[in-house]
Amino acid sequence: MTMTAPEPPRPASVWEVIPLTHNSWRICDAALMEADASRLVAYIDRNESGHFDVLWLRSPCPTRSRYRSMDELLAELDAAQTADTPSRSTRPTHIPHFPPTH
Repeated sequence: MTMTAPEPPRPASVWEVIPLTHNSWRICDAALMEADASRLVAYIDRNESGHFDVLWLRSPCPTRSRYRSMDELLAELDAAQTADTPSRSTRPTHIPHFPPTH
């Protein structure tokens, strides 16, 4: 009989919002080390109408790129993160293999 330990829960919000200018920020994954390039998640700019435009830099990320508030943006990022985290006990996605064509 094989037993596996459950996945440790990820904190509700591990996002670090770092101001760059008065109207721009970057989002980093605080769970990763400073030297890890995948720590950078997105760049955010507030446009003239007050909306937040996002440039996503890694997956998983929400499908939208414009938000009314920073809270809305972070809530969708949390949802995308939890929805994309597969269990370690699931089988990997099967990749079909085809014979070479002549």
